[in-house]
Amino acid sequence: MTDYQKLFSLVGKRALITGGTGGLGSQIAAAFLQNGADVAVCGGHPEKADPLGELAASLGRRFLALKCNITKPDEVTVMLDQIADSWGGLDILVNSAGINRLIRAEEYDDETFAQVMDLNLNGLHTVTREVGRRFMIPKNYGRIVNLSSVKSLIGTTENYIAYCASKGAVNMYTKQLACEWGKYLITVNAIAPTFVRTPINSFQLDDPVFYKKLTDRIPLGRIGQEADIASAALYLSSDAAAFVSGQVLCVDGGLTAMQ
Repeated sequence: MTDYQKLFSLVGKRALITGGTGGLGSQIAAAFLQNGADVAVCGGHPEKADPLGELAASLGRRFLALKCNITKPDEVTVMLDQIADSWGGLDILVNSAGINRLIRAEEYDDETFAQVMDLNLNGLHTVTREVGRRFMIPKNYGRIVNLSSVKSLIGTTENYIAYCASKGAVNMYTKQLACEWGKYLITVNAIAPTFVRTPINSFQLDDPVFYKKLTDRIPLGRIGQEADIASAALYLSSDAAAFVSGQVLCVDGGLTAMQ
């Protein structure tokens, strides 16, 4: 009989979560720690991950908080060297780092557009490529989860031109990489959430007009919760999802099902 509890467990797995020092990334890190994984997070301010370090210690898990700008290949190399020295490798990669700049399309300057694309897409590729060829391909095993957005699938009037473009690219990156790396038994999937309250978007969600307009379009009548996204990442990173690859999972309360 299949041991389903073991299928959903991350015991013995080693995970890296980019952007894991805050926002959704930190919640995914907490979920992974609670379900048995050793976790490394990276970001510009690793000290923000101190609560995760305390959680890891209380659970007897290994934990690393590393400073890394993923748009700089040299820093990515140093980070992965540190992980290799400490743990010997990685089994799971969650690409959670991302930014957005709310500027109208006709006013969106080239430099800012490039900054959004650089972190949301180019940096994601740099980390994924290096984790794949250093750790996952040689082992013939890996789980990769990319954080996308429902804005990769539907438009909005709220000035998201660079963000939407970057996340649409992440979706196709996910599908193509799943095809190329399937022969190595590496699964590659993406999660596309609707709004979840984080420091980057609180100012929008605190506007009652904006909030009502948003939730009126969501069949379940609420925005996402951090646990909704962390649970999806937990599933896609586990062996329960061993035959799921190249998918964009909308965790959106039914938003993309609405006309």
